[in-house]
Amino acid sequence: MTSEQATSGRAGLRHGRDVEVEDARSARWATVAAFLLNGTVFGVWATQIPLIKESLGLSAAVLGGALLCLAAGALTAMIASGPLLGRIGSAPVIRVTALLFCVLLPLPGLMPDLLSLSAVLFLFGAAGGTMDVAMNAHGALVERRLGRPIMSSLHGMWSLGGLVGAGLGGLLLQVLPPAAQAGLIAGLLLVLFLALQSRFLPSAADATGPSGSGLALPDRGTLLLGALTFLSFMSEGAVLDWSAIYLRDSLAAAAGLAGLGFAVFSGAMATGRFCGDWLRHHLGGVTLVRIGSVLAAAGLALTLLGGGPVTAIIGFGLTGLGLSNVVPVLFSAAGAAEDGSASRAIAAVATLGYAGVLAGPALFGFVAEASSVGTAFAMIAAFAVIIALASGRAVPRPRG
Repeated sequence: MTSEQATSGRAGLRHGRDVEVEDARSARWATVAAFLLNGTVFGVWATQIPLIKESLGLSAAVLGGALLCLAAGALTAMIASGPLLGRIGSAPVIRVTALLFCVLLPLPGLMPDLLSLSAVLFLFGAAGGTMDVAMNAHGALVERRLGRPIMSSLHGMWSLGGLVGAGLGGLLLQVLPPAAQAGLIAGLLLVLFLALQSRFLPSAADATGPSGSGLALPDRGTLLLGALTFLSFMSEGAVLDWSAIYLRDSLAAAAGLAGLGFAVFSGAMATGRFCGDWLRHHLGGVTLVRIGSVLAAAGLALTLLGGGPVTAIIGFGLTGLGLSNVVPVLFSAAGAAEDGSASRAIAAVATLGYAGVLAGPALFGFVAEASSVGTAFAMIAAFAVIIALASGRAVPRPRG
């Protein structure tokens, strides 16, 4: 090979890399829109739960069973998502499920009985769960193409979406019925998403085919990371589905104020995640997880012992700030768990984690029925303490 040919080859590689990075930068905006949409839909759903509970006359345990249908739909869809993504890629799955997720959002508030509510929640969970897996897979692909971490900021956009959905949803409930409120916000989200969805990376970028769709048992270290992620996501799900009920039923907060619990929680979590990379660089992953988990437990203690809605909302904010970077650090630890098996470890940790955020609120409901909502939140505080104690074993310290 002549020097001219070698120089031309290197120039071609640089040009190809530049094009790849530019495509990834464009795809990042579409991925941001997907995370924002998903979080906003969940935020709007949080504002509707107390009203649905009242309109159908559901007890805490019965409501927990209905929420279990949402979890069952999501987990069933997640199991099938891996092979689906391997065959057709993450971008087409995001496009279809984002549309379904928005279309299904107004339906729970229109259901006349528990049976129809449970059926709609199953479909709602299936759409949201599949979208969740697909947008995280696409985010990881964009991150690899860019050559720098973006996952914390993507999850920060999900939290910001929860803030927007809960805050705007709570305000609109003052003037609109639940179905109209949900339909209006869903329409606005679809307009934003459709404007950016063409920027996703092509399907061939992450379609792995049948050989990449097999299942593998995680090792012991990965299981520990998954268990801690399960507890962290369970805590997030509990605040999502039960903060408004606690503020309204236990502390007699007004309907609009009750929705602010999750809104403040989401805003604090978004703030923490947007600062997470800087904090992790200066503190280290283990220290960041320990401090965050203790802060989350302290926030829940303030919520339970403060005695009023405003103090409880501040406590939910501290909880969100504390939990904000636990999951990103655990995901990064999974990526470094074993040489050559990072993707399998991340997939296992993500699956266990999202099982927590979806199944946790149902468990919370049964504990609340047996004792009280306050006791169930005390259980969540205990989970945060467990994360703090076990983080040193689960999260590897960087080598020198």
